[in-house]
Amino acid sequence: MMNILKKNIDIILLTFVLLFFIGDTATSILHKLRGGYFSRYSGIVKLLFEVIMCLIILANIKNQKRFFIGLMLLVLSFLVSQLLLDVSGYNFHKEFLEGNIYFFNRYMYIFIFILFTKSILIKEETYKKAYIFLEYFLYVNVIAVILGALFEIELFKSYEYTDRFGFSGLLAKPGEASYLYMIVIIFNYYFWIATKKSKNLYKMFFFIVFSLLLGQKKMLLFLGLFGLLHFIYYSKYRNVYRVGFPIVLGLLFVFRKSVLDLFIMKFPFWNKIYEKDGLLSMLSSYRNILLEEAIEYINLNWTFGNYIFGGIDFKKYKVEFEFIDLYIFLGVAGVLYYVFILISFLQNKNLLKKQLVCIVFLTSFASGGLILNVTAIVLFYIVIEKVLYVNSSKNHEHIIS
Repeated sequence: MMNILKKNIDIILLTFVLLFFIGDTATSILHKLRGGYFSRYSGIVKLLFEVIMCLIILANIKNQKRFFIGLMLLVLSFLVSQLLLDVSGYNFHKEFLEGNIYFFNRYMYIFIFILFTKSILIKEETYKKAYIFLEYFLYVNVIAVILGALFEIELFKSYEYTDRFGFSGLLAKPGEASYLYMIVIIFNYYFWIATKKSKNLYKMFFFIVFSLLLGQKKMLLFLGLFGLLHFIYYSKYRNVYRVGFPIVLGLLFVFRKSVLDLFIMKFPFWNKIYEKDGLLSMLSSYRNILLEEAIEYINLNWTFGNYIFGGIDFKKYKVEFEFIDLYIFLGVAGVLYYVFILISFLQNKNLLKKQLVCIVFLTSFASGGLILNVTAIVLFYIVIEKVLYVNSSKNHEHIIS
């Protein structure tokens, strides 16, 4: 069996990447049509691929002892955190399907994937095709977004059956959709800077336009940081922008009330939040309230051991600030894990890649969901570590036409 897996690993990887998209689409449609009943077809696909990855890792354990030990230590830390929970009974079945075990597995998925890619040789062309699948899936998704926006189709809305603006198309989670759009924007920007091909520039703007229809503030944050990076570091007139940016920032601060009033008038949903709960709740989508609730729980229930190992009902108390979530969930191990994942994306010497990675992680730091969203984080790793090259001009010709 192991020989069959190794021999066909390229086909297996591409098949599962494709099934990720099909599963996410099926999950989204069924969830929105059936209301509260959530059919996690995508979860079944990801779990099956995870089993295959683990088999490959175990078959090559001698070559990756340090990573495997790290994984086992994380599992041990998680087990301790669960023992420290202030609960009367531990429902394993519930925790596996939708509770702490479910979320822990989602967090560990990228670690397992990184270990998997280090345990077996996968062709460069396979990784490139995985990106092509993503880009073409988003082209199809754009059609759904356009139809949703034109005809107000609830099935394609980011927040169905509400008055909040946003269209995520075929994707169930607008947050995950945001990260997928970030990946293709980064890809095309990187190769536009490297090759100066107008095709990449046009595609980048195409995806930027439709990413704005998601109705996600994290997308606005990403695009703001992304634009700042370009104008200050890579624009032909970067010296002018370096002088002008502080001036513009100063003017925005002076006239902040007028700018804020103009902004919230354009978005009635956010205006309601601003009037009812204030600026911080509007900007953070109530994450400030979630943080206060988590802190209150910690103050009432945590012991010394919790500050080391974490321990919280993650579904109930997650804040959706990536770094904070990992700490309250896994304690010190969660902080170290966050650092490990970040370093895994920053190993190369290419400055542009490092800057683009930092922008995505800064966005995630303020809005959460990157490491937790399996499809997004796996494809982000593939693109950053396996598809984008220092010698871009040479390799780009073989990636996508």
